[in-house]
Amino acid sequence: MQILIQVVIKLLSRVFLFAFIGYFVGKIRARFIRPLVTVVINGSLYWLIPFFFFLSMWESSASLLVAQKVALIGGLVVIACGLMAYLFSVIYGVEFRQICLPIMFMNAIYLPIPINTLFFGNEGMTYSVIYSLAVAILHFTVGIYLVSRKEHFLEIIRMPFIYAALVGVVLNIAKVGIPLVLVHISQWLKYVTLPAMLCLVGYQLNFIRLQQFRLVNIGVLLRVGGGFLVALVLVKLLDFSGPGASVSLISSAMPSAVLTYILAKKYDADPDFAAGMILAGTLVSIVTVPLIISFVR
Repeated sequence: MQILIQVVIKLLSRVFLFAFIGYFVGKIRARFIRPLVTVVINGSLYWLIPFFFFLSMWESSASLLVAQKVALIGGLVVIACGLMAYLFSVIYGVEFRQICLPIMFMNAIYLPIPINTLFFGNEGMTYSVIYSLAVAILHFTVGIYLVSRKEHFLEIIRMPFIYAALVGVVLNIAKVGIPLVLVHISQWLKYVTLPAMLCLVGYQLNFIRLQQFRLVNIGVLLRVGGGFLVALVLVKLLDFSGPGASVSLISSAMPSAVLTYILAKKYDADPDFAAGMILAGTLVSIVTVPLIISFVR
């Protein structure tokens, strides 16, 4: 119980605090707020986060075997949740493409990276980045294919953080020394990028309205509970332990990614369901994340 209380206090003071700040910023009706947020979002998505990923992977000392297991679990959890989404569609008579994205794809970047960094340090951050890369590649290939009814793999080209991380991995494997100035920048980015990620989550919640309560609740159960259980089984099967396993379990139980709403809106795949999943799942995570962290520590 004492560990759980400590985890809750740590999360509320260092993680959800920034999400709440982002949410309240979204309530400000001043004209300059939306353009400013747009600049922050684009700057984070196309510059800050890619550079953060690049430096994180370049200076990483993570085990290759552990990294492979983390990426494998991330990919298999997405696939398993896709099967759950298919059963969900059959049982409730809804079209698979309308509900698959928010059940399959968790928020693998904006919430878990700050959380895993907070509790597991640089090692946790590195494995969290690896997990998010595996999920992002599936999201921008298989995910878009499922909702767009056609191959649309070129979307992945627009996401620079994937390539930035891969370049960092190559430099790491080649044992190219990272300049001292970039080490200092890397440390500074942790204090800027991670809070920025969390603020963006909170800000985006202002534009989501919860509808379709019954289906949304079941979807959240599959996304959060189903994702965690699948990851737990995989961790046992792979005889996996340590920070990499903990990161995999925490990341697999994250709520739906905000991007699932954006893609659902773009491809007319029931954006209301995706929006409800994101909002309900994010609220539920305030309770589930501390419980899971207490379980894995």
